[in-house]
Amino acid sequence: MKETIRINPGEIIGSIKKVNGGNLAPAIVNEKAGGNIRKEFGELHLPVTRLHDAPLENAGTRLVDVPLIFANFHADVEDPRNYYFKQTDDYLRNCMELGTAIYYRLGTSIEHGVHKYFLDPPEPRRWIEIVSHIIRHYTEGWADGFRFDIPFWEIWNEPECTDCDGLPLMWNGSPEEFNAFFAETATALKQRFPHLKFGGPAHCWFGDHSREFLRFCAKHNVPLDFYSYHSYAGDPSQLLSSPAEVRKALDENGYRNTEIHLNEWHYFPLDWKKLREDKSYRATAYPIMKGLESAAFLNAVLIGWQDTPLDLGCYYTATATNWGLFDPFSRPTKSYYGMKAFGETARFPKRVKTETVHRTPGVSALAAEQENGDLRVLVSCFKTGAAELEFELASPERFSRLELLLLDDTRDLEPVFRTGTIHGPLAATTPSDSGVFLLQCTRASSHAPSGRKH
Repeated sequence: MKETIRINPGEIIGSIKKVNGGNLAPAIVNEKAGGNIRKEFGELHLPVTRLHDAPLENAGTRLVDVPLIFANFHADVEDPRNYYFKQTDDYLRNCMELGTAIYYRLGTSIEHGVHKYFLDPPEPRRWIEIVSHIIRHYTEGWADGFRFDIPFWEIWNEPECTDCDGLPLMWNGSPEEFNAFFAETATALKQRFPHLKFGGPAHCWFGDHSREFLRFCAKHNVPLDFYSYHSYAGDPSQLLSSPAEVRKALDENGYRNTEIHLNEWHYFPLDWKKLREDKSYRATAYPIMKGLESAAFLNAVLIGWQDTPLDLGCYYTATATNWGLFDPFSRPTKSYYGMKAFGETARFPKRVKTETVHRTPGVSALAAEQENGDLRVLVSCFKTGAAELEFELASPERFSRLELLLLDDTRDLEPVFRTGTIHGPLAATTPSDSGVFLLQCTRASSHAPSGRKH
């Protein structure tokens, strides 16, 4: 495969969408046993971190989930002694210290056990009182709390989710019961905290159940600051097409200003039933989900989302879970370096006009410019086969230093060349079936020219 990437520095066509949010923060357990990923996590430059499933990666903790913070549902909701905040306090500090905003999921984590403990629908009015105190602890300082700027508060997660036998994993009630619960909760919380954003319900996918949910919300005048849903797929087009469907459904129901959040997504060219039931299948599946194909896939998606109505994406997960960007020993994987490449690009706010001349299937390109004229050019080659790229920069003399980083089978976003002079197109190749290229260009006025090629 041969492709030419044509870039016009200075020709700004919009802003870069920071759709590279994540799920889960660095764990607060086992850090001294080799589990500390804070430095690497911070280098991803995630704009936001969603907190769903936090207890599952922190064994023995009482984190985030409403029934873990407020364990006795019949206790006095006004008494701070009935709330356990300490571990969640530390977990949220991880996010703040690493520069990522918080996306707080109000509800409970998924339950894959034979018995389900926290999935029964709670009594809405009492649940609203409990979560209101949790919100006040983290945003208003209640109970020796904090005044964190937490923009998003999500009500529940995947209420329609079931296992392979059709048993509930997140909500042990009917869809009608859930929609009524959501409506009462969202309305009450928005009245109490009008300056915060409330939404949900993090559907497993966007479908007929989603449209029915939106119709119900519209009929009952439910405030909906954002609508959230999930998608796990092996083809980028599945994740790139759904935001337009969601936007259409929201607009038809009068929610023209409601944000669209695809806040769980992952590369998944696999079989759900085998993944859940076959241990040998899992042994080969998880490396695929964290490998080079996954790195190219996630960049194809993040680049493609720039031209959709999507407002925010949150990758599941950014940590060392089976679905994460790190391996079980907390070492970065290929997918980690793929996410890091986009994070470096998204730090530059201005989107620059970019063209793939031959429009090769599987090749996606995005260019971003800093205020000082520095440039990043990100290219994803997803399942293209061996790739040969040429970068054509208009007015190349404006740059004093160029560095091309490559992520492929043998390199982890490592430099393949550095130069201070440009003579014609810049060429780079990889023999891998997938790959990610990141061209970093430094403006002449902001860096002394190096003058030689290495």
